[in-house]
Amino acid sequence: MKWIGLTGGIATGKSTVTGLIESRGYSVIDADQISHELTQLAEPGYLEILAHFGNDILDTSLRLDRKKLAQIIFSSTDQKNQLEKIMHPLIQERVQDLKQGYKDKGTSFLFYDVPLLFENNMASQFDSVLMVWCQEDIQLKRLMQRNKLTEAEAQMRINAQMPMSEKIKNANYCIDNSGSEYELIVAVDVFLQQLTGRTLVR
Repeated sequence: MKWIGLTGGIATGKSTVTGLIESRGYSVIDADQISHELTQLAEPGYLEILAHFGNDILDTSLRLDRKKLAQIIFSSTDQKNQLEKIMHPLIQERVQDLKQGYKDKGTSFLFYDVPLLFENNMASQFDSVLMVWCQEDIQLKRLMQRNKLTEAEAQMRINAQMPMSEKIKNANYCIDNSGSEYELIVAVDVFLQQLTGRTLVR
């Protein structure tokens, strides 16, 4: 089974690419989805985050206030590193279980959608890495619109990640999502043909 890392800069359209890959019949494990599941009320991630950050990060229903937590970690490298230290082992354990399940089913190509692949030095774990990127001005605009952030807030989140140029340099495949939806669909199909050697029929 080929293990393919799928990553990208924040707000570059990685989730859209994931959806397109899944629509072509390929399986994708989503790190963000696993992280979300692990931080639901009383789940292991929730309990460890609460133990470290305290009750101030809870909303009125005792669930994690994700916006408040984001403000903390994007304004403090130490707190960001602490959150990753809590979540990374929990996510990896869940991923390994899922990966084994796909392997047992005879899956040929399995994708792992993970935002901080390069930041967490994970590239060597994969057979290939796909990087989704877009022009920086487009990235900033998309992030501001998507998360309802000011330009300064959005730029701070972009700056918290490794520069896009560095990620592109270290990826095996790159998809530019600066253009139209149709251009992205074509780019994903070309990538899948290159990766698998199969011709896709639209």
